[in-house]
Amino acid sequence: MRRAISKIRSFVTWVRRLPKKIIIPAVLLLLVLVSFGTYKAISAYSYMEDDPNFCRACHTMEKAWDRWQTSEHRSVGCHSCHESDVIDDAMLLIKFSLSSPDDVGKHARVKDESCEKCHESGNPRWVQVAATAGHVVHAEQENIACVKCHGVTVHRFTPPGTICVLCHEDKPIAVSGMAEMHCTTCHEYLAEEVQQVVPDPDREEHPLLPTRKGCLECHQAMTGQVVTWPKNAPMQFTCWQCHQPHVQAKPTVDCLSCHAEAPTQGLHAVTVHAAVTCQTCHQPHEWKMETRSTCVTCHVDRVEHNVGTACALCHSFTGTAYTPAPLDIAPTPPSGGTAQPAGPPPIPHSLEGRSECTLCHGAGGFRPFPADHAGRTSETCLACHKQ
Repeated sequence: MRRAISKIRSFVTWVRRLPKKIIIPAVLLLLVLVSFGTYKAISAYSYMEDDPNFCRACHTMEKAWDRWQTSEHRSVGCHSCHESDVIDDAMLLIKFSLSSPDDVGKHARVKDESCEKCHESGNPRWVQVAATAGHVVHAEQENIACVKCHGVTVHRFTPPGTICVLCHEDKPIAVSGMAEMHCTTCHEYLAEEVQQVVPDPDREEHPLLPTRKGCLECHQAMTGQVVTWPKNAPMQFTCWQCHQPHVQAKPTVDCLSCHAEAPTQGLHAVTVHAAVTCQTCHQPHEWKMETRSTCVTCHVDRVEHNVGTACALCHSFTGTAYTPAPLDIAPTPPSGGTAQPAGPPPIPHSLEGRSECTLCHGAGGFRPFPADHAGRTSETCLACHKQ
């Protein structure tokens, strides 16, 4: 050690004795050489770390390079996502230089932190996934790595529909027309995970569940539809309460789970009506019967009966069980008399000052109407009974 120090001191002393015209050029030359060497070293490091062309120099990278150039990440350098340490890089370089393999295997893996630098940064240039329904469940709660879904194939970042089945194998698609659809078509993966003060009934269980709005946006745009979805229809439930495409192709419509009393009310109790399903008369998604068309499909002999009047105006499907009144049957005339025409009897008096029929013909009135007319209004009376 002392000898080394002694030699250094001797060298410094020798340099000092040199004339300045030699020292100054020598120092300048040394600075130039050091600067040039530093520049080259930095350039080489930058080329290896930041320039994708360094990765492309490996003959096994052509497929990955071509896919990267046509991907959403083509403006992002390799090492922005792929991180590796010095030892791994050195071993890979030695392996490639000595054996020139056709496959170098997996290296420079992508960590979740690399994805989060852009996709949880708030930068609108990139899709932001923080606090979105799908990522809250899969990334935060289930701790599934990003590349599990987004790295199935090299440099193709949109998860294929088949990747979902790997975990959700108990959720097959039973509806043939939906089998080729990507899961995210219905399940809004990027829906905001918002905790609402008043829960949204359309997202009753979880934001990843399809919404009625989402279903209708797709189905209403389809051509050749025979189904309509009136905006004023009752019972605008979320679609999945009846339609369960992961369970069965046809919807499960259990009207009686809510309308348990309906089969015993009004005309519902009539044998011919009780024998058919609810949907025979109540069209799905419309539910209300506002026109005569459904009734006259079966009652073809009543097509011309009180045209323009809704059947339900007189024929009640609510209230007590229906007992038919023989209004359309001509009574047997007395001996020597003439039969009266079939149909509702005419009004035998003037209507002036008598606009409210139920004052006289209601329950407890002067001449009450039959029990099966209960609940009818003056407007209903005048639709059938004429002067």
